[in-house]
Amino acid sequence: MTKFTPYWWEGQPRFENNTELPQSVDVVIVGAGYTGLSAALTLANNGKKVIVLDAEDIGFGASTRNGGMLGSGHKVSNDHAQQKYGSEVASNLHKEANASLAYTTNLIKENQIDCDLQICGRLRTSWLPQNQTDMSNNLNKLKDIEDFNSQMINLDLLKKSIKTDLYFGGQYYEDHGAVQPRKFHYGLLKLAINAGAMVYGSRPVTKIIKKSKSNELLFTVNTDDTSIECKDVLMATNGYTRSNLSKYLSRRVLPVPSFIITTVDIGEDRVKSLLPGGHCMVETRKRYCYYRATPCGKRIMLGTRAAMHAMSAEDALPTLKKMLSEIFPSLKDVDISHCWTGFTGFSFSQLPNLSSKNGIYSALGYCGNGVAMAPYLGHKAALKILNPDQRVSVFEQTPLETRPYYFGKPWFLPIASAYFRGFDLYDNFRRVKSIKKVNFD
Repeated sequence: MTKFTPYWWEGQPRFENNTELPQSVDVVIVGAGYTGLSAALTLANNGKKVIVLDAEDIGFGASTRNGGMLGSGHKVSNDHAQQKYGSEVASNLHKEANASLAYTTNLIKENQIDCDLQICGRLRTSWLPQNQTDMSNNLNKLKDIEDFNSQMINLDLLKKSIKTDLYFGGQYYEDHGAVQPRKFHYGLLKLAINAGAMVYGSRPVTKIIKKSKSNELLFTVNTDDTSIECKDVLMATNGYTRSNLSKYLSRRVLPVPSFIITTVDIGEDRVKSLLPGGHCMVETRKRYCYYRATPCGKRIMLGTRAAMHAMSAEDALPTLKKMLSEIFPSLKDVDISHCWTGFTGFSFSQLPNLSSKNGIYSALGYCGNGVAMAPYLGHKAALKILNPDQRVSVFEQTPLETRPYYFGKPWFLPIASAYFRGFDLYDNFRRVKSIKKVNFD
């Protein structure tokens, strides 16, 4: 029987804080995911009185629902970044992507967070032969900016990493890894609390009021039953940003769902036979399947786009099972233990952003790359609050864009789902055409 809750939640502790909320603090952080907790940790370690408020149970959102893949990067190519932002910003985007991975990996290691950290590498597989060429060209340009442990893998070597006939090669990222996301979140939560931060779940913020007092900008943050005065506010809500709290941010962050399944226990030997390299796997095709062995090594987890709009995990399950069996035909009849969904936060620029609007800071827009980037940008947001006149990140230079047709409710995502279903057919057509060409040659 499939459970429609995250596999990562099984047997994990929950934290509740039933103490009274304080009347005043230095900083209120809205959102108790990786971003908010990391920011709270840095601020508390710098002597600030910090409170983190979440509308749901602590750990309810994407920070404990993701695939647990720890990597660098973003969804914008170096060429595109240069065209839009200039060469200096493009270079710094690459450098900070690498820095985010180093920061989060070191955060885990130095604090001995028990989260099943594995530096197992990640392989980005080529759906089309052209993808292999494009990735190789982009890799060369990135290494000219700052070298990092990544190389191209040809079709012959690919068989040492994965047993499937779907791909034409790939790009291997040696320093990427994996975590158990719920354990990582809980470890980060404990670090923040031990540093002095106060964290509350089921405390939705209803309103943020800006006021002036003694020539110093102050805010009143309201919940259902309490008002808290503070000097600074950080919005760390990403894909769970609500329009009734911030119309400005909700117009600039799209809540795009992701869907994940895990198989039942199929045994270590069978998992190793399918994923002999032990790497995390992602694809270049628009369907964007990502998959890995679970930390125990006895199950396979797979995530993909079942739709661009919100739908139930129950409705998404058949699509995910189909994608799993497409990659690994031998798993066609394997039972699924868990299937769940959660929202990622996509910006229109497809890049993260750190900014301030009307005195309210925000760090969000990870576009599915948040496991390493969110703790890093939360840390950077804290540094910005501590030093508001200092530029702390290149992601201050990637403005949050909106569109004239978007007012916080993504009415157009069902249309986008239909578009991407059409693109999936076209993607498959191009693949078949490529295979015929390779066989003919």
